[in-house]
Parts: sequence; C-alpha cells; structure tokens
Amino acid sequence: MGVLELALGLTRAMLAAAQTQEWSRLVELEAEREPLLLRQHASDPDSLARLDEILAYDRQLQAIVGCARDSAAVQWQQETDRARAIAAYTRP
Repeated sequence: MGVLELALGLTRAMLAAAQTQEWSRLVELEAEREPLLLRQHASDPDSLARLDEILAYDRQLQAIVGCARDSAAVQWQQETDRARAIAAYTRP
C-alpha cells in the first residue's frame, strides 16, 4: 500500500472519529497522517485523485469540527452567564 493510500485511510478514519466526536482519536490520527502528506508525491492521475479525495474529506472534517467548536463555545458562554447570574444573586 502506498503512502497516499495510507493517508487516505487515515483521513477516512479521522472523518469517522469526528462524526462520533472522538476528538482525542481524531488528533492521534491527524498526527499519524501529517508526515505522510508532507512528503513529495507523484503528479500522476491516480495520485492526484487520491489527493483530491483527501482534500474533500478534509473539507468535511473542517465543517464537523467547526460546528462542534461553535456548539462548545455556545455551551461555555451559557455556563459562564449562569455562573455570573448565580454569583450576582448570592452577593449580599
């Protein structure tokens, strides 16, 4: 199996991890994939097709991670606001 095939498999696993919100697994897979992608690759049609597929999966990953980040930010803000309200209410 070639380098790009390995990177593509890792990218698919990254997408699966993101879809199930396994963020630590996603980070591990990305660290494993990064050196494979940083290598120089051939520009033949098969290699270019694999790179295009990896990029397409990366766009999906960015969307999933972005939504999760935004959701976490909203939840954090709500909890912060709640804590401030409780603190203000309990002050003498």
